[in-house]
Amino acid sequence: MIKSEINEIKSLFDSIEEQGIYRLAGCYVNAEKQKVQTFNEKFYNLPEEEMHKYLEIFKKTLSGTPGKNLLDMSFIDQGTDDVSSGKGLLKKLVSSELEDESVLDGFFDKVIENYNYVGNYLVLVIFQSYDVPGVTSDGIELEDASEEVYSFALCSICPMKLTKPGLGFDDDLGEIHTLKQLFAAELPETGFLYPAFNDRSSDDMEVLCYSKKADVLQDAFLEKVLGVPTSLPAKQQKEGFTEFVSDVLGDEADFDTVLTLQENLKDTVKEIKAESAGNAVYFDKDTMRGVFEKSGVSEDSLEKFDRKFDDQFDMERIHSRKNESGIIDEELDNSPARDYVPTAQVEEKLFADNVAPTRSLEVRNKNMVLRVNSNHTDILEARVIDGRKCIVIEVTDDLTVNGVPVEG
Repeated sequence: MIKSEINEIKSLFDSIEEQGIYRLAGCYVNAEKQKVQTFNEKFYNLPEEEMHKYLEIFKKTLSGTPGKNLLDMSFIDQGTDDVSSGKGLLKKLVSSELEDESVLDGFFDKVIENYNYVGNYLVLVIFQSYDVPGVTSDGIELEDASEEVYSFALCSICPMKLTKPGLGFDDDLGEIHTLKQLFAAELPETGFLYPAFNDRSSDDMEVLCYSKKADVLQDAFLEKVLGVPTSLPAKQQKEGFTEFVSDVLGDEADFDTVLTLQENLKDTVKEIKAESAGNAVYFDKDTMRGVFEKSGVSEDSLEKFDRKFDDQFDMERIHSRKNESGIIDEELDNSPARDYVPTAQVEEKLFADNVAPTRSLEVRNKNMVLRVNSNHTDILEARVIDGRKCIVIEVTDDLTVNGVPVEG
């Protein structure tokens, strides 16, 4: 889903009048992974104040950056709609409009079994229908020209935290007393939208997954509950790619080669975005290898590329190395996926914004940080001056030092 499609569904939660939620179901889970309470009711029967609180949660589940917090994911097993599969279970949730208690119980049980969280949490699921308005070729919405009814389930998993202790006024007694601490629902940390809303239409082959922390994904939840492949979080993609480039280039990693590689990454992103009408851009192995070839990398380095790409970015290999040698990465070790080994064999794709300098290029050493607009990297030049390797930048008329204009 592109940003505009996400925002279109997200806007349904701006007001009670527009939301169109038919049913709300939930399960409160304690720290011992026990169901404390479940509920299932028509949303419009709730008090208005509660509706607003729920809308805030659902809206947050569709917030963030596509490709980082919001991930389009295809099912591992597209060929089955059996309720034991992720796709089959989600389809049943939607087709039953959350009215089948056995399906809901099965879904909650799967979440409890695979969601890794220390503490109490609340699982919320809604069923909603959206009468998708038609649009003209220039993007004007046609109110009376509905093209389809998009029916979907949105799930939000929220931590339940104790309220702060303190003094408060008791209206009934008219006295000041110590406030009773309660478990209160916070904004969601994990969630999903199914089916996806691709090309402004229902797409039951994909699910949009939400993670509050882009650097920590719930691998077991993704694969065992939703039936989608595990993926490397944004931070690991960025750091892993930096290490990968350094390993592949080796002695070839001079300033000009690395700068050319970064420029070609940026140009490739622009080309893909132009062809995909603004969709999030991902690099698969072949596309990334093409960038390295275009950048003039030697055949020896390309052979390293072929050997190292899978080793660096394949989730199963990463967890296998961790099990053999201990901690690979502090963030990975502290993540909910630390004890989980993925089983699905799916090619890893790297989100372009995690590895390509679309806005700026950073040049750094221990004494300096230099950021250059990625569209104007031609102002940098590597030269040997008085026997020393130098980066040369032209002094222009608009140059300032701490805001003070200096003469060229």
